[in-house]
Amino acid sequence: MTEINKTPYAHDAPPPPPTRPLEGLYTADVTLVGAGFSGTIAALELARRGLSVALLEAGEIGRGGSGRNHGQCIPVFNYLDPAELPPAGFALLRDSGRMVFDMIEELGIDCAPVQKGWLNAAHSPAGLARAQAAHAKYAAYGKADRFLDPAEVEELSGIPGYLGGWVHRDGGHLNPLAYVRGLASAAKEAGVRIFTQTPLIGITRSAQGRWLLRTPHGEITSRKVGLTTNAYGTQVIPARLRKSIVPITSYAVASERLTKAQRAAVLPSGVNFSDTRRDPMFFRVDTEGRIITGGLVEPRRGRLTEHTFEGFTKRLTDLYPVLEGLQWTHHWSGTVGISARQRPAIFELEDGLWGLVGYSGRGVPTSAALGRAFAETLRDPDEGAKLWPSESPARIVAGRAIGLAVQGFRGTINKVRDRLES
Repeated sequence: MTEINKTPYAHDAPPPPPTRPLEGLYTADVTLVGAGFSGTIAALELARRGLSVALLEAGEIGRGGSGRNHGQCIPVFNYLDPAELPPAGFALLRDSGRMVFDMIEELGIDCAPVQKGWLNAAHSPAGLARAQAAHAKYAAYGKADRFLDPAEVEELSGIPGYLGGWVHRDGGHLNPLAYVRGLASAAKEAGVRIFTQTPLIGITRSAQGRWLLRTPHGEITSRKVGLTTNAYGTQVIPARLRKSIVPITSYAVASERLTKAQRAAVLPSGVNFSDTRRDPMFFRVDTEGRIITGGLVEPRRGRLTEHTFEGFTKRLTDLYPVLEGLQWTHHWSGTVGISARQRPAIFELEDGLWGLVGYSGRGVPTSAALGRAFAETLRDPDEGAKLWPSESPARIVAGRAIGLAVQGFRGTINKVRDRLES
């Protein structure tokens, strides 16, 4: 049976920590709004530094983008540049993939983590040049070994015909719902007061300079507030933050569990896989033996379930004939936030009111780095700037229309570019 707008993650994830809605009056040094990857990591870091922290979530833990993630940790970023970032921030982002799995081990999070690396395979001569350039960059940062020849790519992926490739050793995958629930459990154990089913309905500043956050059945006052809703902010979130990103709808699909023979053929090394096509081809096999893949919603692919399933069955069967007749069980979507500079951004909206947005589809590794940077900024803005400088929100006019235009034309344009490169 196909489950629409549902992920398979809940079938395998441990339950979230016990929480309840906010009722009554509370005070905290810092209140965070949005209990996804960033909110839970920032809350945990602040509590470890001795601050009293409240964390508000409009639904349940993992309801938003974090629990709907593709579950891939791909620590590869166009903006990873030592000339653009402070040294400490560069190192934080460079090591973000390793940090994810170190944190999982440290906190004992049961989220099916697999860190066998991320394989980028070159499908054409032009793709080979791009892969070689990316490899040179990350090899210089100590994150990749030598460039792979076609036989080595086939050994890792089970796919013949690629021209070469490379592996980012810190890449991997996990159950994102289990991961965010585990982060929330760790934050709660550290003393964070987590309130779920608690939508924010108002935020104002008092004459004494404290922030008052109103919810349907209670209020919290705080010296500082961190907004970590990213692309899931409601109208209560200041427009300066909401309009600083372009929201784009992403989708994912999950297959039935592979047979023993199929599992032996598909990504036998356990790596995450992407190739260099402009029309992205990326997928992973989770620990339950399901293929999980997806992309940005297009006019048909990602929007029409049967069309999407048929397309991925064909694409994957072309790579692995053993997958002939592959069936799909889940199709869901989420919202990605793209900032004006296409990199995560920390904004000070008003004195003591901060926002963090714009992961551009790299939520697992970037949240590990930016969650820490955001916590440090909320604790001490000068120290936080040494990790990730804050900036003024860019007002993106007609951001939603831009997102729809990207989704409407990007797929077609990329398919044409791939044909021209072949």
